[in-house]
Amino acid sequence: MLNGSPLNSGPLNSLPGGAAEPVYVVRGQSFVWALRVLVGGENLTAQLTGAVTIDREEAAAGIAGFDLFVAPGAPVVPPDWKGRSVTIDYITTSAGNTTEARRFTGQVSRADWNPVTRLLSCECSDQLQQRVEGMTVAAIDALVGGYWSADVFEPIEGRSHWDYALERLSTRPVSLDCAPTGELRVTSWYAGAPHFVFGEGTVAYQTLQLQQSDLSSTTNRIEIELSYRYDRLWQRNQHYTWLVPAGSFCDWRLDAHDLPTIDMVQSAVTGAGFAIVSESYVTAPLSAPDPCGTGSPWINNFDDLVIGTGITGGRRWVQTVTETYTLTLALPAGEVAATQVVQRQGATLQIESTAAVEWTDGDMAGVATAYQDEFDEARRAAVFDVVANQGVTELLAASRETVLSWQVPASMALGIDLIHTLELDCSGVRARGKCRRVVDTFDLASGSAMTAISIAIMRGGGTSDPLIMPARLGATPIDPGEGASIALPTQIGGRLEDPPYDETKLGFSGNWSGGGLGEQYPRRFDLEAPEIPDTVRDELPLTAATLFRVGVPNDLLEM
Repeated sequence: MLNGSPLNSGPLNSLPGGAAEPVYVVRGQSFVWALRVLVGGENLTAQLTGAVTIDREEAAAGIAGFDLFVAPGAPVVPPDWKGRSVTIDYITTSAGNTTEARRFTGQVSRADWNPVTRLLSCECSDQLQQRVEGMTVAAIDALVGGYWSADVFEPIEGRSHWDYALERLSTRPVSLDCAPTGELRVTSWYAGAPHFVFGEGTVAYQTLQLQQSDLSSTTNRIEIELSYRYDRLWQRNQHYTWLVPAGSFCDWRLDAHDLPTIDMVQSAVTGAGFAIVSESYVTAPLSAPDPCGTGSPWINNFDDLVIGTGITGGRRWVQTVTETYTLTLALPAGEVAATQVVQRQGATLQIESTAAVEWTDGDMAGVATAYQDEFDEARRAAVFDVVANQGVTELLAASRETVLSWQVPASMALGIDLIHTLELDCSGVRARGKCRRVVDTFDLASGSAMTAISIAIMRGGGTSDPLIMPARLGATPIDPGEGASIALPTQIGGRLEDPPYDETKLGFSGNWSGGGLGEQYPRRFDLEAPEIPDTVRDELPLTAATLFRVGVPNDLLEM
């Protein structure tokens, strides 16, 4: 009993009718103890010899070991022992009160037989990895939580479910292990209010030990370069107009010259690298007795001679946009250059778009000047959540490498589990931390039953910033828009007073009707496409940097 109540009378972390109060461990004068070991449901306690050990640690499978003496004449088949269920209970009596607690639940993973000593040495495990491997992905998600992205990790199909669970665990400051009774559970790394308090005289003589990591492994700053690549699909249109210099068919007829055909106009547009988005034409009428009301008949058998046109050509291209975010996660010491211990990481998200492959060959008819980004905001958010939370978890892990250990009689450690926060005030040491390891050693020969306890002490200080994903850098690009309409000129030759032919002049070139003694111009229709600005054609790199402060609790440690 502790605090006047049996240890197994209620949940260890609660008291009836209110918040949990710590259990103050009281040293006893003497304890009588015994074990109960069941293998495959059979009580084999009487066959135990030597020492029984149980070792349970955060994020690891719990293990146990014991030797069984098999009397001569009894057959032994060691492989048949593999996989048998094992439970180990500790029973203790002090001052007339008897308490028992489950210390291990698992299976025999290996049984070695010594025919000389007739000892069967059993190594046992709670099968943490194998049990998780047998779970469905949905069950792992529900148990472990955390963040996961196929853009950071490999796809889950065909892979180890244990590895998948570890990937999710890497994004949370928690540990996955088994309870002494066998249940899988996830436990936070943060220490809370103490569940058990060890005062003066409760620690075995000269068993207090403090272990620390060296400076090089105490990371306090993580710099993550997150690259986000996607395609920007552009369509830019250009409108052109052309009209006979006379302004209309009837005025043109008074002093006629060559006219372009619809095919010439269309060929000029497509020859400049455009696809036709829209087009309209005013053509010379077919033969009519008096089309202009002047009494003069008009003879024409061609329906594609252009008097005026308005035509729009469009071009499409794909621009690659790379948004690079430098995410810095820093403890207080990581913000000072002189004390930084830096770790650098990187992640890349590339959006593969089928629309980008088909974009340049798609139909542009009736489509206005515009762009569209082939991005996936949900995937960007998932990658950020993974890498940012992984970074925070790594910093917290580096901040709890200080481990304080001590030993107590096993009867004084009943109920203590890896889920508990423990406080120590003994031999000039005051400390509080989350329980990290519990090792039981029961020596049947000497009668010693000791439990070694280790707590992780987290220290660092500071405050934490919320992990808010930076806004997309390419969300508001500079769109040059559609260029102003271009009116194409005309040059007509064949008369002596006409200027020399200018081959560089765009628009329509032809000759006056009826011939002449001047230079004959070639009949053509040309236009050029305006140059596309480099800013919307070349790969666009965008960069930003964000600092996230990571605060760490300062667990009690005074020596």
